[in-house]
Amino acid sequence: MKRNILLGFLALTVLFLTGCSGHPGAGKWTAIEGENTLFSHIKVDFDGKAAIYPKDNQSPIRNCYWQASSADNINIQCGTSEHEEGKLFYSLEVTEPTLAVLKKDDQVLGQFKREP
Repeated sequence: MKRNILLGFLALTVLFLTGCSGHPGAGKWTAIEGENTLFSHIKVDFDGKAAIYPKDNQSPIRNCYWQASSADNINIQCGTSEHEEGKLFYSLEVTEPTLAVLKKDDQVLGQFKREP
């Protein structure tokens, strides 16, 4: 009896954890060498936070939040005091498991590869 209860509990746990897998856009992304981009890397955390790092600085210039807009695309909203409205909107589209494209207003800003 205890064995059946334990197996049932384990099966439910696996079922619930399967639904909590991360979005493919989550992770650390580094600009592909040779790309003409203003950003060196992007960090997308599982908890909804993100940071975009400029090419010449190791500190993020924009602190951001993200949400999934599709299975392969995330919308990133960033706040900055330099921008009149205070918000900048980007999208990160995962084109392959290890490649993504950063866009702003449908303009490609650069291609990035996923860091292990």
